[in-house]
Amino acid sequence: MDKLKGLINGLILAGMLLSAQAPAAATTEARKPGLQSLNEPQAPATQRTLPIKGYKTLGGTKILFIRTPGLPMFDALVSFAAGSAHTPIQPGLAAVTYSLLNEGVTGKDVNAIQATFDNLGARMNMGISQDRTWFSLRSLSDESRRTPALELFAQVLGKPLLPQESLPGVKSQLQYFLDLEDQSHAAQARQANLAQLFPEHGNAQSLYGTRAGLASITRSLAQDFHREAYAAGNAQITLVGDLTEEEAQRIGTQISAALPLGPAAAAIKPVTSPTAPSLLRVERPSTQAYLRLAQPSDLRSGPDYVALQMAMRIFTNRLTNELRERRGLTYHVKADLSALQAQGLLTIELQTRPEQADAVLAHIKTMFSDFLAQGPTRQELEDSQQQLTGSAPLNSVTNMQILRQLYAISAHNLPLDLDFATQAALKLSPASIKSALNRHHHADQWRVVILGPKTDQQPLPAPSESATNAMCRMPGENVAS
Repeated sequence: MDKLKGLINGLILAGMLLSAQAPAAATTEARKPGLQSLNEPQAPATQRTLPIKGYKTLGGTKILFIRTPGLPMFDALVSFAAGSAHTPIQPGLAAVTYSLLNEGVTGKDVNAIQATFDNLGARMNMGISQDRTWFSLRSLSDESRRTPALELFAQVLGKPLLPQESLPGVKSQLQYFLDLEDQSHAAQARQANLAQLFPEHGNAQSLYGTRAGLASITRSLAQDFHREAYAAGNAQITLVGDLTEEEAQRIGTQISAALPLGPAAAAIKPVTSPTAPSLLRVERPSTQAYLRLAQPSDLRSGPDYVALQMAMRIFTNRLTNELRERRGLTYHVKADLSALQAQGLLTIELQTRPEQADAVLAHIKTMFSDFLAQGPTRQELEDSQQQLTGSAPLNSVTNMQILRQLYAISAHNLPLDLDFATQAALKLSPASIKSALNRHHHADQWRVVILGPKTDQQPLPAPSESATNAMCRMPGENVAS
């Protein structure tokens, strides 16, 4: 669409320049600017199509590719089922192995690796979650730059040295991240809430493990985990950019061939006995109370996920209007769905005044109970669908945005279509959303954490009937007209 718009603008500009150079005797009609009246029928909007190509290597690596030839560059992302929840018996092993990968390969230490990518105009990034680790490479498409960048990238993933001399520094850094989590009230509330939901489960652990777990990890354990978790059968590759289909296939095969041979990792065990509803109070000195509510939900690949996702968009709007706009109790509140492999989750998070935490919690529960009983209104659904229609194209403008969507499709085995979720959301009705909500959620099944100072509780303030959000605006006399 951008290319078409540029072409149209170029033709209009050329026409205007030619008109300016025409002799004075030219007709008035010839000097009209190239504009179309809004009263005339409008041409239908052109939709950008981004077909997904899918392959599988002999080693078992799944590859998804979208060609975007607009810029002479490409992005590659390789992910592995090697996140923190895969090492519940040895907390921190996944994070240590992940952190050691780019510390050295034959002939290059971590600094030389970074310098080589810089000299090639390439950039490597990495990340870890509970389910997966991922490594991305952005490079120019030119073969003289692309080839050496991909060779080094594949070497980092498939043949890392995992050097012993880097192990103490990696552990120290992960312990520092654990210290930061201990200082973050939001992180503490999240971890406490996950412990309620996933007792004795890997998902309840920090991404960085535990201090005792980190202390016990050796280079030998990291090497063993790399051979198993970073095997070709446990890898997924997504490619987006200025590549031909043949080039994408060669790149995917090259990366897969550099990895150890091995099958996909066993799926993370689901929670077999969910805990009963509970409320945990964690006393901490703070000017705010941190509230986190959660309950089990559908998996990302589940048939009701899109309906539940739309429901949470609508419920978030309700929460924002009621708790922020009408009562001024919080700056930000959101109801959201997770994409964990073992168990889908619905979470609601916010910060509020400590003396009104109990009243806010009770009000949220009542609002959710009403939402289950009544479902969304048709106007709420139509507003959310209209918003989704307008925002969806903006989520696939850049290669990185497309890569993120392609990664989610690959990781959760979703349909090979970037727009499938949007199209499914546009077909929903209030009744279908209400039905999905009641299949997966309950008014009395919340696991709740309230973290903050102990204080006497007060009732909710009376709602304001003003439509404006006074807590986020300057006083009237200071607002420019």
